[in-house]
Amino acid sequence: MSKTHVEMIKCPKCKKLSEMTVWDVIDVTDAPEMKQKIRNGEAFRWHCSECDDNSLIFFPTIYHQPGDKYIVSYVPGDPDTAEKCMKDLSNDNESGYNFNNGYTRRVVTDMNQLREKLLILDEGLDDRIIELMKLFIVADIQTSSQDLRITEIYFTKEKDDTYSFAIRFDNDKWGGTAFSKDNYDQVAKTFKTSLLADNEVIIDTEWAVEMLNKNM
Repeated sequence: MSKTHVEMIKCPKCKKLSEMTVWDVIDVTDAPEMKQKIRNGEAFRWHCSECDDNSLIFFPTIYHQPGDKYIVSYVPGDPDTAEKCMKDLSNDNESGYNFNNGYTRRVVTDMNQLREKLLILDEGLDDRIIELMKLFIVADIQTSSQDLRITEIYFTKEKDDTYSFAIRFDNDKWGGTAFSKDNYDQVAKTFKTSLLADNEVIIDTEWAVEMLNKNM
C-alpha cells in the first residue's frame, strides 16, 4: 500500500511556503500513475503555488512493483539508512507481502541508479549481469585508452531498441558502447551458479568486483 505525507517547502525564488506530497512508499498497484512519474523524475518535482517556480527535491522512498515481485529502497546519499529501510520492510508483516519469498530487493542512493535499475527491470534483464558486464567494458576501454578514466557508466536503451552503456569520462565528455543480447547471455551463463546463491541488495561496482573475484 502506498503511503504519503505532506511537507512545506520554502520557495527559493519568492520565499513563500508551498505543499509537496512526499511518497514514503510507492505501490504501483494502488498508484499506477507513479510508475511513470518515478521513472521520469516527476515524482520528485515540486511546484510553488505562488510563483509557479519548480525544483527537483529528492526524498527517500520505497518503490514497490508487486506484479514483478520487485522492491527498491531509495535514500539519497545514505546507503546505511537505505539498507536499514529494506531490512525493516522485509521484517514487516503489516504490508501483506512476503518480501523474502521470490522478491528482487534492491538498495540505491542516487537518482541515476534508481532510474537505471527500473530501466533494467522494464527490459526484463538482471541488474547483476549488467554490473558484471560493466567491469568488462571498463577493462577493455582502460586497456585501449589508458589516458581516459571512466567516472560513470550506465545501462541505456537506444531509440532503435538496442542496448548500450553510456560512459562518462574524467574530462566530462560522454561516450557509449553497444552490446548485444548474446553478450549478456554469455555473462549470465558464466556466472549462473554464483548468481543463484546471491541475495545481496546492494548491486554495484563493489558487488561486481567481489563476484568476479569469487569466480576467478
